[in-house]
Parts: sequence; C-alpha cells; structure tokens
Amino acid sequence: MNHPQEISVYRSLGAWEYSTWLYDQFHPAHFSLVAQVTGEFSLEKLKQTLYHLQQRHPLLRVRIAVDETEKPWLVEDAAQIPLRVVQRQGSQHWEREVERELGIPFIWTQAPLVRSVVVHSPHISELIVTCHHAIADGLSALYLIRDILSALANKNADPQLKPLPLLPPLQNLVSRELHHNSPSLDQSSDNLNLLNEENIQSQKALQKPTFKNFDHHAIRPTSSYAHLCSGSFSPETTQLLISSCKQKQTSVHTAICAAFLMAIYRQNCSEQALTLKCVSPINIRSYLTPVPEEDFGFYASVTLTLHTLTPDLTLWDIAHSLKEQLHQATTPETILAIIAHSQAEITPNSNPQEDRPNMAEPFGYELAVSNLGRLNIPQKFAELELQAIYGPVGQNGAKSAPIVGVATLGKQLFFTLACSKLTLSSTELEDLKKEAIKLLNLAFESW
Repeated sequence: MNHPQEISVYRSLGAWEYSTWLYDQFHPAHFSLVAQVTGEFSLEKLKQTLYHLQQRHPLLRVRIAVDETEKPWLVEDAAQIPLRVVQRQGSQHWEREVERELGIPFIWTQAPLVRSVVVHSPHISELIVTCHHAIADGLSALYLIRDILSALANKNADPQLKPLPLLPPLQNLVSRELHHNSPSLDQSSDNLNLLNEENIQSQKALQKPTFKNFDHHAIRPTSSYAHLCSGSFSPETTQLLISSCKQKQTSVHTAICAAFLMAIYRQNCSEQALTLKCVSPINIRSYLTPVPEEDFGFYASVTLTLHTLTPDLTLWDIAHSLKEQLHQATTPETILAIIAHSQAEITPNSNPQEDRPNMAEPFGYELAVSNLGRLNIPQKFAELELQAIYGPVGQNGAKSAPIVGVATLGKQLFFTLACSKLTLSSTELEDLKKEAIKLLNLAFESW
C-alpha cells in the first residue's frame, strides 16, 4: 500500500456510502449496465476513452481506505479502469459475461471501484460497465456509457473533457428550501448543512490520516453466481403498455412491478393470501443542491412497498396499490426524512466493528425493480448506434430475490431479470419472465 504522504485523501464516506461499504463485506453490492452497440470502433481508443473519463469524474479513480480509528475514506488512486475483451459468440453471450461479473466482488481497498467488459464483434458489440454501489447508481453508469460512446465517435484523440469537482456526500446536498419547508424535522440539525466549494477544498486540505494495511483477499466476500435472462418489447407493445398505464391512471413502473409480483405469487402455487415486499430505487438528484445532474455518484434512495396478494386481485389492483405507496414515499418531506434518518444513524463516532453485525443479514424482500425510465440520451454517435440498454443488473446475497432492471430507449423497453442460483434455477427464472409478460399481455386485453 502507498505511504500516507503519497495518498490524496478525498473525503470520508457519507452515510449511505458507509452503509453500502459495510453491506458489501457480507453481500454483493455491485451492479452492471449493458449497452448494445452497432458499428466498428477501436479497442485501443476505448482504453484511452476510459482513461480520459477517469480524469473527468473523481469517483472513477478512488478506493476505500480505513484509518487507525477504523473510519473509511475515499482516496485517490491512479489505477486505470480494467477492460476485459471477449469475442462475441452470439446474441445472448453478454448475459453469461454479466453473470460472471456479478460473481466477482470488488476489493474495496483496490482502485478503481468500476470495471468494464466489451463483448466484441466487428459489427455489433455489448459494452458492460460494472460499478460498486458505494460510488455509483444506475443513472451514473448510464451517463458514463453515453460519454464513452460520445468519445469513441469523436475523431479527436484527446477529447479534452472538463474535470468535474468532487461533490460532498449526498446528505450534504439537500437543498435549503427543502430542508426549511419540512417543519417535522429538527431545523437546528447541522447534519444536513450544505457544503460549498470552499468547504470541499478545506476537507481535501485536512491533514492526511494514517491508513491501515489490509490483506486484500482476507476481506474479499463470498458471492454466489446469479442466473440472468433478458427481454424487450417491440415498439408497438411498448406503446401499448404506456397507453394502458395512462388509461388506468398508473405507471409503467408499477405495472411491471405488479406483473412480476403476480408471477412470483403464482410460482408459489398458493391460493392463500401472501404478502410480498417490493423494492423500488428512486432517483433523488432533483432534490439536491447543486443538482448532480450527470455526475458520477450515488444519488438514489429506495422504498419498500407491501402487497398482500390473493387470487382475485388483478394486475391493475396491485399497480394502483404500488402507485399510492410510492407516491407517499416520494414526497419531498419523506425523501428528506429518509436522508436525515440515514445521517442520524451514522455519526463521526460510528464504529464499523460495532455496525458490521447489523449488515450480516441481506435486505429482506421478494422482488426489486430498478427502472431507469425513458432514457434521455442519443442513440446515434457518428458511425455508432446504441441499440439497447439492459439493466441495471444486480443481486443481493447468496439467496437473493429476483431483481428486474428496466430501461426504455427510443421506442422500446428493455429489461433484465437476475436471481441467485440458490433461489431459482435458470428454468424457473425463465418461467417467471414468461409468466410476467403473459400477465402484462392479459392486462392489455382487459382494457
């Protein structure tokens, strides 16, 4: 490990970064996003592009180091983003490579906390970006992929990308207006104060702590491999889904959640009432100041909804329940309360040795649906064309529940379904996907 004087300290981990870092020591806390691209590009230029983008985004060149008081810090490291190249063997080859990526946890003491794979052929390739969740959310990976494709299409060898500043932890970016408009919270709390650029620079100028050395392999968590399958809707089916949801006064996200919840219920072969928990990540960038519009980082929250399923419920019944619960969970006041609670849980005196036991059990739910929504990015990059985005793809522990990743690019919706091999076989996972699609098609017909 480098000597302390050679280390550029960025800052200590924020509350959610800290929790994710601890959780990752027991369960996988990384995810992949996949871009299918047509057109030829230089693999050498792809390597150069990854290097240039590292200079633009501070969190693409960090690792986590622990000081002598056990406090974790983000520190800068010059290690380049790894690029693994495999020759494309078929249209589903990328799924096997993502399964492999999910089975390889990050060693958080080694930089960077992001890696890439290209499943390559002369005319069509899949670019896979895998990130540690402590430093990135799904939208961050999406913007990174967009920037990679933009740079590949740029004839200039050096794209001259403007470096972005390192932002403080998420809880320090809550807008003053949001904070002041929430009378239910303690207005005197300074845990949610904004850090301006001067504060950020002063943090970086602090005396560098002395970091402990670790045996990298001793802290490597055990990760089971995941099964993965994917699918897409035609432009016509995608439009029918959107129109149906508008007609039923719900959303594409809640309809997809409902379809997979019903499929899980039916897979259990139960005629009795069954309560299932569904996790939905929420993009909270617009609640922050300055708004980290396209910065690389973790700017999301999650909400858990509960659904008691019975044989008589329709997909639209479940979708409406989801919509109501999500509406209550995504008000500015609720978002702020969640952030404030997370900050209250993690104090400067937090001790990882005491906090680790709380992370030993995986998050309990029966389904997670991570929906990036309608993507506001180009599809044409000079001679390259972005055909599809698949993911985010992740898993949550050795016996993780199914996780659905959804993205709508252009006129088509693309999705992935991943699950631990210890939870469902590949056949069972494929059957779950088919049942959810069948339920959606039946719901279309019902209106």
